[in-house]
Amino acid sequence: MKIARRVLGFSCVPVLAIGIVWACGFDDSMREYLSGHFWLPFAKGHEHFEKRSVQRISAPYAGMTAADNNSRLARLREAYQRISQPQSAAFDITPLQQAVTIARADSSLTRREKEEVELIDAKIDMRSWQPGEPQLLESAKKKLQAFLQTARTPELLSEARGWLARVHYLMGDQTAAGKIYLDELNRDGSNLSRETVLNSLWMTYGYDGGGVLLEHLEEYFDTPEHAAFAIQLVTNPRWDRSARQFERDDGAAQSYARIRSLIEKHRNLMESNTGANTLALLAMRTALRAGDPPAARLAADAVPTNAAVRSEPDFNWMLASALFLSQDFAAAERPLLALFRSSRSSANQKAAAAYGLCGVYRKTGNIAEQLRFALWLHTTVRTNRMYLDHASGIADLTVYWAVSGWDLNMLLDTEAPINALQSFVNENPDLKNVGLVKYSLAVRLTRENRYEEAARLYESINAVRRAARARRLTALYEEANRTDLADPERQEARYRLAEFIGANPNGIYFNDALWNGLQRYALKASSGDTRLTSAERQAAIENERQLRDDQEERWRAYLILRELVQEGGETDLGRKAAVLAAQYLRGISDRFGRQAEIRKALIELSARRRR
Repeated sequence: MKIARRVLGFSCVPVLAIGIVWACGFDDSMREYLSGHFWLPFAKGHEHFEKRSVQRISAPYAGMTAADNNSRLARLREAYQRISQPQSAAFDITPLQQAVTIARADSSLTRREKEEVELIDAKIDMRSWQPGEPQLLESAKKKLQAFLQTARTPELLSEARGWLARVHYLMGDQTAAGKIYLDELNRDGSNLSRETVLNSLWMTYGYDGGGVLLEHLEEYFDTPEHAAFAIQLVTNPRWDRSARQFERDDGAAQSYARIRSLIEKHRNLMESNTGANTLALLAMRTALRAGDPPAARLAADAVPTNAAVRSEPDFNWMLASALFLSQDFAAAERPLLALFRSSRSSANQKAAAAYGLCGVYRKTGNIAEQLRFALWLHTTVRTNRMYLDHASGIADLTVYWAVSGWDLNMLLDTEAPINALQSFVNENPDLKNVGLVKYSLAVRLTRENRYEEAARLYESINAVRRAARARRLTALYEEANRTDLADPERQEARYRLAEFIGANPNGIYFNDALWNGLQRYALKASSGDTRLTSAERQAAIENERQLRDDQEERWRAYLILRELVQEGGETDLGRKAAVLAAQYLRGISDRFGRQAEIRKALIELSARRRR
């Protein structure tokens, strides 16, 4: 194992994150399952509203066929293709309008060609539009609406709907534009590509539609699909990483009350929706988004036990959220396990379920299962490089699980009892990355002076350097604790033990396989993690203080040397011990704490040396 340095300045160190650049470039999160925002509903992107197996076509748009002859329609196509956007103020639309009039008068045109001319006419108005001059947009809108009433050619009708949506968008009508795009996303025979429609939906709504969608929400209750789309988008989670507790958002609560009343008002419409976005899912989603877990739980309880919706990843996540946030931790296990095991769950949803289970097992005291899922996350994140799969802002994430891995580190390094680690290793000998648990267990054993056991564990995972140190410590420790030695010989043996320990900083008691120099960011219980109960916080503070003491080789060497100084008096060994003790104390980072004790000890050692 590579020995890591514990002493780092406040440099911006690149570490695992979810493709997000924080102020200092790394993820410092822990125990996100204790934060209310972790349990918000999964975010919905526009692709989530796409039905499977939609059959699309790909035909040239009106006016874009190559002009390979000198017919009136060919000349119109050629003129149309010369249009560039944005237009300058001096742009003259008259020649284009004349070309339309000439082509329209051609009696030899087929019905489809005549429809193409009319659609080109509308598109000319739209593409000739300039900001601040809405007349051409109004003209294009009327022409497109009229075209949709009379035309029969499927690909031209599809294109016309797309351009009408574009006109609505340019005129600031999010609702009209969005409905057309959403319908076209799932329309068989659409001539708009999937990418075009999804990009258009993103341009129209962004992440959650903003205040405009909320203001016009009731207008979407014309079809079940529109209503479900609007409700899910407007309830997409928003994040405040500085908030460590689940707090009710008054604005969200007001929106929730409004959405709930709209659902009740249009219950017949919503119940007719046979897709994934059922009435129960929408009710649970809006309740959780508003900070009302009991209401989400009631909505879930009303769903029949044999209902198909209960196998939906969204349902299981939101049911688990409602239960966990209501502090029914044990009950949250079942839906999270269902989500984790479901073949319909995405990689991120499985990761969210695994991390949620870590929270459940922490609360219920099931160390083995907490360790199992934390280890699964550790393995999966690194194997699949999941921390690089989202380049958007934090507000756009579905859920944010602590990819730093410090939850696992704390569990292995201090929170899990040694006997629990031993049992886990014995019961899961073939588990992937169980070697990390063995390494951590060996470190923990050295802190209890159980060097021979640690050496055997290190050897089993080929950690040869650590194994050699543990073997050496076995001999030194046994020699220092022999009862058949005279005092001078035993003191010399203890001095050699302390000297070896202090000469191997980071190499005996510090777990370099876990921390890689960033441990101090994870030790934050003493600064007040308000997500913890008072009992949990006190236990965390005590664990962290004990961990600092146990893992600092120089401190532990000093404690042995201090006894030798006190026992040895003015002997050569006593003076050597005093010099070495002072050297080790000065080498301890100020992040270790105990600064007052260290200063006092250095003063005493200095005074003793002067005497």
